[in-house]
Amino acid sequence: MIDFSKAFDTVDHIVLVKKLQLIGLPDNIFNWLISFLIGRVQYCKVNEALSTPRNINLSTVQGSDLGRSLYVIMECDLPPQSQQNMLIKYADDTNLLVPEHTDSQLRHEFGHNENWT
Repeated sequence: MIDFSKAFDTVDHIVLVKKLQLIGLPDNIFNWLISFLIGRVQYCKVNEALSTPRNINLSTVQGSDLGRSLYVIMECDLPPQSQQNMLIKYADDTNLLVPEHTDSQLRHEFGHNENWT
């Protein structure tokens, strides 16, 4: 199992938008997703005092269905190195299955995953 720690927190909005453009969504859905990602801010509140707003340009909302779906889109261009090997993905959980005899060994698959990240 490959654990992409803090995976939802590290999704780069610019990279994700480029990947969304490539999958050919209808304009209204694409624009809706962009409005979900872009222009978000966060504050910190202590008692009644609010901090200065900070732009959020990384992350998807982990607890939401949309956040999981966007992460899957983010990870969709991560194929195994060999057709004999398998990557099984669900949200930020990735399982790598490499048979004993394959044309791409486990260490090469891990290296490929590391380069992708």
